[in-house]
Amino acid sequence: MLKKRLALLSMSVVLALGAFAGCGQKSETGTKSGKKTIALIVKSTDSEYWLTVKAGAEKAAKEAGVDIIFKGPATEQDIQGQINIVEDAINQKVDGIVLAASDTKALIQPAEKAIDAKIPLVTVDSGADSSKIASFIATDNEAAAAQGADVLAKLIGESGKVGIVNFVPGVSTAVQREKGFRDGMAKHKGIQLLQTQYSQSDKAKAMAITEDILTANPDVKAIFAANNRSALGVAQALKGKGVAGKVKVVAFDADPDEIKGLEDGSITALIVQNPFKMGEEGVKNVLALMEGKTVEKRIDTGVTIVTKENMNDPEVKKVLYPETNK
Repeated sequence: MLKKRLALLSMSVVLALGAFAGCGQKSETGTKSGKKTIALIVKSTDSEYWLTVKAGAEKAAKEAGVDIIFKGPATEQDIQGQINIVEDAINQKVDGIVLAASDTKALIQPAEKAIDAKIPLVTVDSGADSSKIASFIATDNEAAAAQGADVLAKLIGESGKVGIVNFVPGVSTAVQREKGFRDGMAKHKGIQLLQTQYSQSDKAKAMAITEDILTANPDVKAIFAANNRSALGVAQALKGKGVAGKVKVVAFDADPDEIKGLEDGSITALIVQNPFKMGEEGVKNVLALMEGKTVEKRIDTGVTIVTKENMNDPEVKKVLYPETNK
């Protein structure tokens, strides 16, 4: 299923390249098709998470009769690549931009350039530090990670060593999740947090990091994984070492393979965001700005803690399988 969706994603990226090239010639109502065009620019195009953001954006776009162009660099580390994509969208005169910023500082200038060019822009998931941005739609990552800390502490009986596998240093969501987790864990006095390790959102690197953690700390009781790629690498390493289930894992996101991890016990709990809603609300807010309306400055899309015990509850399934909301 995942391979099929990623194949479709690759096709959509190819189509998007052509769409960007062609949307420079616009009629009074938008592109040559007569529709307004909104660019959805994410941190990478190689993750199920961003496919879900895209699905939400497409739902809102379909309802409004506008076109979505979905683009992003190949990896989350390619910050300059994302900057170039934003610049391209500005040059091609799209009607609006929904942006998940790869870096809070580096994306300030291109985001403000778009706004100064009268292109409505909102950020989702990860923001840029600019007061000019009308709306930021995302999880309250600090609060969510603190909630995850409480869950993890209870799982290991309030004592023991806990590893942290974060993703990309400097990315706002990575910083916020680590801070929230560490702040949340501070009240659990019997727990010792190990030094943070970074996977660069690479499953293989996360796997290697986890193996090193297990070697250096054979008594580690749990690991907090700050995103889906980190979580998958952690779970794979625990399986390889024969300690899956024994070493608890609390992780962000709900990648299909993470859901499988819940089922087989290699992942204990997921902090599940609502990327579908981020994409949907992002497009709705851009459309409102295009109409001269005021939008909310900050929208918290919330999280749900999912375990093997509650994953089949009807309301939880809506969060785990957001494509059913389309």
